[in-house]
This record gives sequence, C-alpha cells and structure tokens, in this order.
Amino acid sequence: MTVTQNFNLINAKYKLTPLEMKFILNAISCLDSRNDEILQEYEIKVSELEHKMKIGEGQHIRLKQFAKRLMSKPIVIDTGDKDFEVYNWFSRIKYVDKEAKFLVRFEEGLKPYLLELKDRFITYNLKHILPLTSTYSVRIYQLLKEYEKLNKRYFEVEELQEILQVPKSYKSYTNFNAKVLKVAEKELKEHCDIYFTLEEEKEGRKVARLIFRIHKNNHKEATEQARLFDAAAPKDYTNLYGMNCKVKGNICEHLLVVTPLADGSINCSFRSGENYHFESVKDLLNLKI
Repeated sequence: MTVTQNFNLINAKYKLTPLEMKFILNAISCLDSRNDEILQEYEIKVSELEHKMKIGEGQHIRLKQFAKRLMSKPIVIDTGDKDFEVYNWFSRIKYVDKEAKFLVRFEEGLKPYLLELKDRFITYNLKHILPLTSTYSVRIYQLLKEYEKLNKRYFEVEELQEILQVPKSYKSYTNFNAKVLKVAEKELKEHCDIYFTLEEEKEGRKVARLIFRIHKNNHKEATEQARLFDAAAPKDYTNLYGMNCKVKGNICEHLLVVTPLADGSINCSFRSGENYHFESVKDLLNLKI
C-alpha cells in the first residue's frame, strides 16, 4: 500500500508516538490521492492493524483511548512567510467495538495536502515505514524522500529539531545525534528503499548544519527480489501490493492482486482498473516506477 503526501505536510510540525504515526499513515494509504475529490470516511480494521503494526490480541480497548489522545495532537503547517495553519488530523474517529474497526474522517482543511495532488508530493510504500520503531526515523525518511532525486538535503540543526518536535532533553546535539540521527541512520539502512550518510558542519565547536547524503538502498531491493524467486518460499506476493508500474505507456496505480498461473506467469489487477498478464514477476518488477 502506498502513501502520498504534499510537501507542506511532509515538512509540517507535529509530535506523535510511533503507533499514532503508523495509524495516520495507514489511513492515508486508504486515499486515492490523485482521483478522489472528497475526503470520505475510511475503515481501519483492528485485525488489519494487528497485522501491520503488530498490535497484540485484545489491545483494541487501548486503541479507543489511543484515538482520544490522537484527537488532541495538532499539526502545524507553514504556508509561507510567517503564516501557518493548525489542524487536528481527523475531524472524527469512531470505534465500532462489535466489528472491531475504526471509522476515520480526515479534517477537511487537510484536503489540499492529501487529495488531487498534481505536483509537490511524494509517494512511498507503507512497507518501508511499518518496521521503523522511532517516529523520528519515519519523519526523516519522509523528509529525505522529498529530496531523493537531488541526492542530498541540508538542515540547520535547530530547524530539524523544530520540525521533528524533539523534547528539551534532545536539544543537546550529543543526545540528538545518539537518540534521533543514529537510530534513523540504522533503521533506514535496514528497512527502507533509501538510506543516508551524514556530514556535520560546525560553527566553532558547535555542530550547526547537517548534510544528509541520500542513497538508494540497492542491497535491500536486491534482497527483496531474490526472496521473490526463492523456490523454497511460498508464492506470497503481498509485499508487491501498492506498487505502481508503467505498462504500454499507461501508469497503473496501486497493485491490488497477483494471481500466479500454472505456467509460472502471473495476472495482475490494479486499483486504477487495469488488468495485465506478465510472463514472470521479474517482468513486472522491470516495469516498476
């Protein structure tokens, strides 16, 4: 499943726990950011969260309290010069106990940052985010995806700390480096499609600026593709769901279903309505955007 977000949303200021962050991204992945015209009510099943977020059985009761806390955590979006907007993420979160599911509706003011996006946005696969244990790792991943094609991104240390909304104890660069940067560096290298190396620029003895060198994680992609062709592994293609590819000049969005056939070929169905036949998974991956 893919997540698409406007640049302003990526660079917004907010403070969330890892579970809250993944809940929101899971909800965003339900949107069709290019084609939906209105923010609808989206369903998130607890069983789905258990699978994606590794929430233990019986913890849906805690999630009701979690939803209440989430409604009290605003997002601040800078809109130019010194202008800004403040929103809640959701206008409503409803928990349906008998069906063990959430019904969520995003705050209407967030619509320009979530729907009908034509430029200034990033798209990434949710599978890269779910294994990350630190909210700061998720945020840094998003911030770097925005600049992936440029291969680097600069931040003033205080600027990055403000975006990430780190606590006072992390204002010390030593703590910030150990608790935020080093953790993100390790987690992105292990789990994501990009990773970074860091360079520090000093003013006197103080680290004032950071240069993130952004690299494609080819080792991870090679490992994932090798696993697909492991004869001993079951033919489970769920890790491909959500990917986009370009077939016959058309962009097919959000792979939904892969049906393996007896001759080793596969049929693929996409959210955008297209259905295509491929001789192998390798042929499909060669068309991946």
